[in-house]
Amino acid sequence: MKSRLILLVVFAVCSVAVAQGVAQGGAFDEVNAWRRAAGLPEFIEDPAMTEFAKRKAEYRAARGLKNGHQGPSVPAGWTEGCGEATATWGWLTCATECDFRYAGAGVAIGADGERYMVFVGRGGSGRALIDPNRYPIIKTAHLTPNPLRAVASRVASRVADSTPKRCPKCGRVH
Repeated sequence: MKSRLILLVVFAVCSVAVAQGVAQGGAFDEVNAWRRAAGLPEFIEDPAMTEFAKRKAEYRAARGLKNGHQGPSVPAGWTEGCGEATATWGWLTCATECDFRYAGAGVAIGADGERYMVFVGRGGSGRALIDPNRYPIIKTAHLTPNPLRAVASRVASRVADSTPKRCPKCGRVH
């Protein structure tokens, strides 16, 4: 009886640890999952870049900024990709297909229910490794099960223009 109790406790502790590991996924996991599915090498995470990307995603989501690269500017030497879409689109930013070695990513949900995604990369030329016009749609949103929900800072953000716009940096529609 005692051995069954011990076995039950060990099983319960392991189950919680596995569940927490799955639930703690994040935007960076989404980016690397997208890259694996697209046949590209994974990035090495830079914690400072991830922190920047998270803060910028929160900033954009709280204000409903849907026109690409709005909000805080990236530091010199970094390249960013911004996107917003519903979860069904998966990860959707420019620059994730590039030859960077180090990266960070952040995602937040806006008052409109859309995911505001930010990717930053460095340590490469910025050359696309696949044709950006054939950007695959790969379902990745499940890897960020509980993204931050940004609180709108202005009433106007609730009625932000949701018309797709071409990004002035990459030419893609976000």
